[in-house]
Amino acid sequence: MYLGKLTHWPQQRAVLPDAVNRALEALAAHDLNTMPAGRYEIDGDRLFFMIQEMITQPFDAGRPEAHRRYADIQLLLAGEEGFGVAAPDPGLAVVDDFYDSRDIAFYVTPANEQRLNLQPGDFVVFYPGELHRPGRCVGESMTIRKVVVKIDRALLGL
Repeated sequence: MYLGKLTHWPQQRAVLPDAVNRALEALAAHDLNTMPAGRYEIDGDRLFFMIQEMITQPFDAGRPEAHRRYADIQLLLAGEEGFGVAAPDPGLAVVDDFYDSRDIAFYVTPANEQRLNLQPGDFVVFYPGELHRPGRCVGESMTIRKVVVKIDRALLGL
């Protein structure tokens, strides 16, 4: 996992994989606040982003998730978004496995889950296998606007 701020990203490029930098360059080239919700391709199914609008939910209402094929970059554009985060745990029980059809599985809550809150302009990178519980309330439920970038693991050399 990597936590950053889009305005500070140019100074942090050296520590990030080329595919992550490529994705952030593509985001920086768009006026994300005026684009409609939907999917936007950068490199077909290998690298694309989705602009999403949603209402945050209570922390305990969601389940941690992980992906096998894709890394996520989650960039908050408006509102406040909480996340649960945890390191991969091969022994953690899967509740719902949709890896084959949707590249996602939901897990029981790990004992070591931490909370992370994003403000507009903050982004977090989750690599394949890293557990995250997005879309959680920070205080009260609110509408948020965010970008989720999907990066095929092959572009990361994984």
